[in-house]
Amino acid sequence: MKKLLVSVAVLAVIVLGFNIVSNEYRVEFRDWAMSMEADKAGLKHRLVAMRGQQIAVFDNEVDAPVMLMLHGFSGSKVNWLRLAQQFGDEYRVIAPDLLGHGENIRDIAGSYHIADQVAFVNELMAKLSVERFHLVGNSMGGAISSLYAARHPEQVLSMTLISPAGVHDFPSEMDALLKEGKNPLIPESEEQFYTLLDFVMSEQPFIPAAIAKAEAEVSVSRAEINKKIFADIRSDMELGLEKEYKNISAPTLIIWGDQDKAINVKNIDRYAALVSNSQKVVLEGIGHVAMIEVPEYTAELMRKFLKN
Repeated sequence: MKKLLVSVAVLAVIVLGFNIVSNEYRVEFRDWAMSMEADKAGLKHRLVAMRGQQIAVFDNEVDAPVMLMLHGFSGSKVNWLRLAQQFGDEYRVIAPDLLGHGENIRDIAGSYHIADQVAFVNELMAKLSVERFHLVGNSMGGAISSLYAARHPEQVLSMTLISPAGVHDFPSEMDALLKEGKNPLIPESEEQFYTLLDFVMSEQPFIPAAIAKAEAEVSVSRAEINKKIFADIRSDMELGLEKEYKNISAPTLIIWGDQDKAINVKNIDRYAALVSNSQKVVLEGIGHVAMIEVPEYTAELMRKFLKN
């Protein structure tokens, strides 16, 4: 009943029109709308004291096997709301903001390499007293998940990778743009933010205008820290992470959209070959973020995989 009321409330706001929200309160309104969506998924907003800051986490706190979800570059825990809604209380869903992302401190002098994020996640799970869990990662979060599973195999029950970074044998459209000095993942204007949405998603969900404007505002404000984070990740990709993937023992599902412009879907075969106990699924007509584009089908694939 509570979830129905939340859904009705969100729908009512959409019908009334988000454009009535003034510029001054647009980001605050976006945050409220996201909190409504989190409530719809049964997720509670938590702050975990760690490393001299309060780490923001979504956690439904149910008594069930744990599913840890790690978002991609420039994203946040909010990226998982649509997928989390599909699982209800089947799992204890934990979705943190990763270092330098979301609500967490933006330290331009910080280190944001994949190994740093792995250490951060390991410390966070210890703080939450979670010893074993199902791991889910998208893009950068996929690279973090893979390295985590390689370095802490005893903790990972299974792994689901959605368009993961970490293997880049085949260049993508983004690689071509980077060679031209352009990074579509780091918008520096509202117009570039809308280009980013088109770039990462083939099937875009409805985003009310004022919410999109607020997201653009936040994304543009992150440009400098995102450049630092991207540089750290880029150096990791150049050095190569895949040499550690042989240590992954967890059963692994690799999901990839065939319209992914950020990381070439052709890399799925090499990824699957490196992770011995893995299976792969290519989604026709889907881009870089399947959990946002087709959350129901993504959850269906995961359920089937986890059941077996």
